[in-house]
Amino acid sequence: MFNCFSSVQHIAQRRHVNVLAGALFASSLVACGGSPSGGDGAVDAARDATVDSGTLPDAAIEDAAVDSGTVPADFHLPAGHFHPAIVEPVVVYPRPDSETNDYARHRWAYPGIEYRIPGAVVQGGAWPFYYELIDGPPGATIGAQLVMRGEVRVAPDDYGVIRWTPRSEDEGATFDFHVRVTDQEDSVVDALWTVTVDSSHFIFVSETGDDSNPGTIDRPFATTAGWYHGDVNDTTYAGKLVYYRGGNYQPVGAASRKENLPIEAGKKPMSFMAYPGENVVFDATRANWTFWARCDDVFFSGIHFDGSKLVQPDGTPIRNSRNIAFYGERNEHRITFFENRVSNIQPGNPADDRFGNDNPAFVWRPSTHAVRGSNWVFVNNVFDGSGPFRGNGPSAVSLSCVSYIVYEGNIVRNWEGTGTFYDKSNADHVTERNNDLWAATSGGAALGHAMGAGMSDSYDPSHNPGYFEVCWNRIRVDRTRLPSGVTVGMAIQVGLGSTPGDGPAAVYRNSIYGSVWFNRVANYEGIAEGNVIQGELRQDAPAIVGAGDNFYTDDLTETVFDADGALTGAVRASYLGTHGAEVQ
Repeated sequence: MFNCFSSVQHIAQRRHVNVLAGALFASSLVACGGSPSGGDGAVDAARDATVDSGTLPDAAIEDAAVDSGTVPADFHLPAGHFHPAIVEPVVVYPRPDSETNDYARHRWAYPGIEYRIPGAVVQGGAWPFYYELIDGPPGATIGAQLVMRGEVRVAPDDYGVIRWTPRSEDEGATFDFHVRVTDQEDSVVDALWTVTVDSSHFIFVSETGDDSNPGTIDRPFATTAGWYHGDVNDTTYAGKLVYYRGGNYQPVGAASRKENLPIEAGKKPMSFMAYPGENVVFDATRANWTFWARCDDVFFSGIHFDGSKLVQPDGTPIRNSRNIAFYGERNEHRITFFENRVSNIQPGNPADDRFGNDNPAFVWRPSTHAVRGSNWVFVNNVFDGSGPFRGNGPSAVSLSCVSYIVYEGNIVRNWEGTGTFYDKSNADHVTERNNDLWAATSGGAALGHAMGAGMSDSYDPSHNPGYFEVCWNRIRVDRTRLPSGVTVGMAIQVGLGSTPGDGPAAVYRNSIYGSVWFNRVANYEGIAEGNVIQGELRQDAPAIVGAGDNFYTDDLTETVFDADGALTGAVRASYLGTHGAEVQ
């Protein structure tokens, strides 16, 4: 043993509070180079337990009191209670107007409908942050900091989130936004952009609508066909932003493309949102979304995606299912998934032994060699249910050849698959921060790894990956399908191929029940500090963990965590606030 000395919105934002435990999840790291409530409909669906696929177990619904708490006098933590920055902080969303397309979601608002976006998503830095709205229209707010709940700090529902409802008289006006983010070391980064209030930039879909309507808020379409028109080349609604009103939908695209929804640059909308406060469920079993070259500034928020497409219209089985895929030789910048819910993701159709072995995932971006994407953000989403496990899937997210990626505030539960957040190869500058995976596996379900990045140059020998951090996460992996001699599943995995990395792979301030794996550390700088680990250390992990300031035990019967992932007993008395994911 080494002992150190030294809903979907509301649900997804309950990062440090009761995520009712079942068995759990693996996190892997391989480093990489009408209502103003803002989309709470997915949460309401969970609480009502009446979503299409059936009833959610009680354990899937979290304590609703996360917002109760007091604001600390100072956002700064005491010395030794935060970790210094591994990399300099950089804003990855929203990017300034000079970089983004005119149709980018954060640049448009509809009068009378809440404008709700992540205010400034930061890769790197010393977390937790303090957010300030330096400039914005009257009534705009941002959640500034964590709040005290009991003896620890937790993220309120609006932490780092911009909320603003423009007035009808704001139609046609443009407003400046300026968000400043300060980290624990007083490093500062700024996000600046403009927002124009313009109802003509939006179209609406409602179960009570008609596809012959013009798609306005008063005369909405009835289905996705209302704006897609069954034709990949139709440009009628290019660049519009789509709001779906509450209801159940089965999006279908082009018959010539096997009913999928191919999106090509300059031809279709790129932003798809649930109307604030309404439950929007997509039956995802009939069509995949496929984004092609130069599809930048893609935005999904507040939508519940249920199921995976497993068979083509002609009955041909789909061996590897990918709900949302990004293709093309010139890929894709500024991709954002915010406050969505994902359920019942499957690897493919078991027609033969080849299914589910080629990176099936909810979101998938393949190798594009030297053509790189950048600024991908997954914030405050819920990934609830997948499987069955296959040799290489399903993952929640599987990305290759992307720079500057942030996974923050997500929840994963009941996941039976190869992994969850899996940046497979040729990635760099990746932060996986403050995610809750304490109920990610259950009942002996298999989970090979998650929260991983392919720290290799296998797709682009000219690119050296690096600058990867997994921090402030709760990760639990209970009994899984394990190799001989292994008693607990993989929680953190860090490795690199033959090419030296450009930057470190850092694992710090996590609460971990499961195995930790480092290998090939001669190719990169491995860092493990401030973690509480109950499990096994594999390959090079004993040296890395032993060299850092960590609490570690391989005794799985020792009392370290309670059922919700909080430190307990003697470990809590000694390490709360300095080790593990709880913030104090």
